[in-house]
Amino acid sequence: MTIPRVAFRWPTATLVVGLAMAVTWGIFVAGTTRPVRAQPKKPAAKAATADILTERDIIDQVTGSLNRSVKYMAGVQIRDGSPMDGAWDDCNAPNALAILSIMGLGHVPGRGPYADVLERAKKYILRTQQDSGLFRSKRIPGAGPMYSHGLTTLCMAEMYGMDPDPDLEQAVRKAVDLIVRCQSKAGGWRYQPNPSQQDVSVTVMQVVALRAANNAEVPVPQKTIDNAVKYIKSCAHPKGGFGYQSPAQRPPTTAAGILSLQLLGHYDDPTVIKALDWMSTLPVKWSTAGGIRYYYYFHYYAIQGNYQAGGKYWNQWHPRVREMLLEKQREDGSWNLPGGSEGAGVVGRNRVYWTAMASLILEVYMHFLPAYQR
Repeated sequence: MTIPRVAFRWPTATLVVGLAMAVTWGIFVAGTTRPVRAQPKKPAAKAATADILTERDIIDQVTGSLNRSVKYMAGVQIRDGSPMDGAWDDCNAPNALAILSIMGLGHVPGRGPYADVLERAKKYILRTQQDSGLFRSKRIPGAGPMYSHGLTTLCMAEMYGMDPDPDLEQAVRKAVDLIVRCQSKAGGWRYQPNPSQQDVSVTVMQVVALRAANNAEVPVPQKTIDNAVKYIKSCAHPKGGFGYQSPAQRPPTTAAGILSLQLLGHYDDPTVIKALDWMSTLPVKWSTAGGIRYYYYFHYYAIQGNYQAGGKYWNQWHPRVREMLLEKQREDGSWNLPGGSEGAGVVGRNRVYWTAMASLILEVYMHFLPAYQR
């Protein structure tokens, strides 16, 4: 099965954000599975008016939240285009996520209030690409560069869809070629840029990057897709869920496995449905209890998986996540995390990463980034 291709949207100005929200946002808060054109409402009882006001309140809250978060991330960018992010200064991963979250709000390269921010970040990231195609910054999170490479390739592919810069195209093609070369015989990827091992947590980042590249008409070999599907399914637990390197029920890798198979075209596969059913039993709260050690990682993939599934999965998941994040946002527009996950360390370190992830979770509703569309 080939990767489903979603045509890129070409927003022409920041005004597009407001137009998209006017059509879309008042619909998702009411629990609709997919955005549809809103129908005129007849004058009715006071209860209906109250419902409309509630929807408008939510639209204002989420829009305001995202505007503050994007402003925060733009404000801490260093002049060379890298993010000021404590333990992850000079690291492509938070930089890529910050760019994605800015574009996810509808801002595009070359115009609008964040044009310079996007341009500086793009140039910084392009300078970090090696001849092999690997995006390798000075600092690398985790045990190797492939986490960061997957996120950075995703970011550059999405940006290329909005900015047909030949340098971007060349960078994305080289990055995709590296991903293809580094796929293991089992079909997955791991920390280092070689085909020796694999795990689901690194694999999902390469899968999303390949989906974005495919949308941007950068070719992805069918063999790469088929082998990735085979590997992810090999980590499915018979009662629902996905493990790290073998069948298990772990929240972060379950969310990652669900989205990986969905983006590879297996939306209704029994392993996906079982995993969605199991994931729906997990708590949505500001806590790392219950096995949710990698907090933003889990919610970043979980909300996308539930959106792709739609219906009952989406309707029971997204309101709780939205309310939680709105409540926990800081005055300056950033987010912390509950603690005990993702290298929390000292409060304030890695805040660009946390803020970008929280923003991307909220931006799933907006559908500006084609890699996350169905």
